[in-house]
Amino acid sequence: MSGTVVSQWIAELGIWPLIVMLLPNLMLFRKRGPAANRKRLASLFQAIAVFLVTIVAGTVVNFGLTDTYLVLGVAVIAVGAYLLRKRMFPYRLTCPACGRKHEIFTGEFKNVYVMDDDLCDACRDASRAEETADDSQ
Repeated sequence: MSGTVVSQWIAELGIWPLIVMLLPNLMLFRKRGPAANRKRLASLFQAIAVFLVTIVAGTVVNFGLTDTYLVLGVAVIAVGAYLLRKRMFPYRLTCPACGRKHEIFTGEFKNVYVMDDDLCDACRDASRAEETADDSQ
């Protein structure tokens, strides 16, 4: 065993992890428009991190290095993600208005992953009702 098992596996995946990371940009975020700008950028930052891991794995395989260098590269990428955590991980699992916990494995998934306001459906409907009442006056 050459010590590059993980690096070879990641390098063989090619750009598929990147494509999987970018699919929500095409399917979920586009139709939400300005209500999903912050989370769209977060998914792009995450895709860049996955791309960098793939580049590090390919470099390790091409130069015949061991997976230790992959671990070091991933650690550097993880430190960068930690420093940019407010931009890369803007997700909230509770509604900021009422404190209700979002149900992740239901239709409320969009509130956590897509919508920038992080409001539950009831609070979002209430805020829209207030906005339309203010507009009509």
